[in-house]
Amino acid sequence: MKNQTKIITGLLGFIVLIPGIAKFIQPFKTFIYEHLSIIGFPFPGLMQYVVKISQISVGLMLIYLAFKGNSLRPCLKKQLFYFSNITVIVMMLVAIYTHLHPVVPARILPMEFKPPVIPILYIILTLINIYLFRKNLLNGN
Repeated sequence: MKNQTKIITGLLGFIVLIPGIAKFIQPFKTFIYEHLSIIGFPFPGLMQYVVKISQISVGLMLIYLAFKGNSLRPCLKKQLFYFSNITVIVMMLVAIYTHLHPVVPARILPMEFKPPVIPILYIILTLINIYLFRKNLLNGN
């Protein structure tokens, strides 16, 4: 991976990992359960752990790719890169839905902010990351 892709990948990993860890402590522990309950996810008690563990796993995978990705077989690196980046996009689409849901109060959202600015910025950053990675692959780098 080129340096610009490494930097974006590491940054994405960090900004996905930290909220995943934070969701294990109060008040975020309660907030994630409330989000899932309000938007109608089945089994919110179980799903909150799926969300937390998914965020932590994808965050760690992205950080690993940023620092050690070039030591992986190219095929595996490519698969992990696309899987983790697409997973971030899916997570952020759910976050956008949560932010826009009329019943979800701003008090349980990150920074108590209703417009989904942060998830949209994460999606844009992820799309830029995918673009740069793909561009480097097509150029043979």
